[in-house]
Order: sequence, then C-alpha cells, then structure tokens
Amino acid sequence: MSFESKNAVTVVIATLGGASLASTIAALNQGTVSPAEILICIPSTDASKITTAISDIANVKIIKTDFRGQVAQRHWGFQHAAHDIVMQLDDDIWVDAQCIERLLRTLHTLGPQIAVAPALINQATGLSVYKKPARNKLISTIYYWLMNGAAGYSPGRIDKSGSAVGVDPALSSNDIHDVEWLAGGCMMHYKKNLILENFWPLPGKAYYEDAVHSFLLKNKGIRLVIDSRAQCSLELLGQTDLKLKHLFSVLYRDYLARQYSMKRFSQPSLRVYPYYFFRVISYIYTRSKLFLKNNLWK
Repeated sequence: MSFESKNAVTVVIATLGGASLASTIAALNQGTVSPAEILICIPSTDASKITTAISDIANVKIIKTDFRGQVAQRHWGFQHAAHDIVMQLDDDIWVDAQCIERLLRTLHTLGPQIAVAPALINQATGLSVYKKPARNKLISTIYYWLMNGAAGYSPGRIDKSGSAVGVDPALSSNDIHDVEWLAGGCMMHYKKNLILENFWPLPGKAYYEDAVHSFLLKNKGIRLVIDSRAQCSLELLGQTDLKLKHLFSVLYRDYLARQYSMKRFSQPSLRVYPYYFFRVISYIYTRSKLFLKNNLWK
C-alpha cells in the first residue's frame, strides 16, 4: 500500500467564502500528498460565494451550515470527516508542497496521542510569523518580565499575561518542538482525538480560540508539537495598518476573549493590563514614525 493511500486525510476549512479560498485549495492539491477530501464549511447565507471552479474539484465537498463562527463551522466539519486523520486549515493559509506529507510522518512517528502543526511563515518576508520583535535589549527584558515574570521570553508557551508566544524555528536547531499551544490555522490530528464541542461562546471573530482549543487538547492527554520542517505561509496584516478606532475595537474583543479563557481555566492575571498598554504605545510610536517619514520632507 502506498504512503498516500494509507494516509487519507480530510482537510476541514471553515470559511465565509473569501477571495483566498481558491488558492488555498490549489496549494493543498499541488502537494506531494493531496487530501482525500476537502470539506468547505460555509454558512448557507454565504454559499453563493463558492464558485463552480471550486465546487467542481473532485475532492472538494461543500458543507453548508445554518450558523456562522469559525469554531462552530470547523467542528461541524470535524463531524462530517470521512477519514481517520483530519487537518484543520484556515482559508487564507497556503501549505507548501511537502507540508501534509511531513505532518503525516510526524503524526505516525510520535502518535497516537498527538496533534502536530507546521511552522508559519510570513509570505512577504519568508521569515517566521513569530519572529521576535527587534527591540532595545533593556526594553525587551522589562517587557517580557512584565508579561511573564522571571521566565521572560518563552517560545511555545502561554505567558502569564495570557499571550500565546509562538516558536521561531530560526532560533532553534531542533525540528520538533513540544509546545503548550498550537495555532488553529493549520493543525493535524487523529480523528479520535478531536475536540467536538463548540467551546467558543463569544460572537464575532474567535480571538484567542487557539489557546482554549490547545488547553482542551492537553486536558485530553494530547501532546502538542510543531514540526518546523513542514511549513505554511500567510499574509500578515500589521497592527499599524489599522485605524485607531479599529485597533481599540480589536483590542476590546481580544480582551473579552482573553478574560473568558483565563477565567474558564482559573488563570486570572493583572499582567493583561500592561500587555494592552504596550500594544497601544507600540501602535502610537510606529504610526508616528510613519507619519513623520511620509510628511517631514514634503
């Protein structure tokens, strides 16, 4: 039996039918291992956005829902998955050619109680999405102490402010990283290990659901790992691209989600407040620099 045939994968994509969906599916089907099925989970009210070119792809199935919400749509897809291995994927993430194959090999090598995710790469720079920001050393030390106490900067961990700190593979010689959380944008599981409850009660964009999902997986005894040999790319929207009013809206929803999560898991902390203070100060500082750069010599 070939590697591909014994490793049939269902990919679940929760979407509202955005413009990037077609290229996300194309990247999946151009890899060394293609998914056996791709479930596009979309609210009925948005289903008209799915083009014939997408719906006619042989391994694509459209799953319409009577509700919207990324977590709810994804879990509906989980329940319809036909295969024992399931990969969740956001509709704006592009897997590289060997991503699925490498995740499969790691899943089998380290399983059965495992969930594995790839390294996430900024498409514009080719660097990790979680590249550590370049800051003055003293400011960086103070910031990470405020966020996480004596442990400071801790890649792959959820710090004491509730922030999920990502792993930059460039900072380690290891390919496999044991972590406390995995980004929900791309993750592979055994179907029997899936969290099938709709655990996200808040309306709108599911800020912080990655941390909650990871916590629930760990409570089931699932080991969370990143295999940095597998990679996905995505476009990043910088904080400074937001208008101030929109920024405060984003931060408020992030705050509600973080408070819900930390309360649910009995991990309250006053460190969330300096986190938001630094977010606003960083935004103002960066926007001011851009304004001066664009206007000073006019």
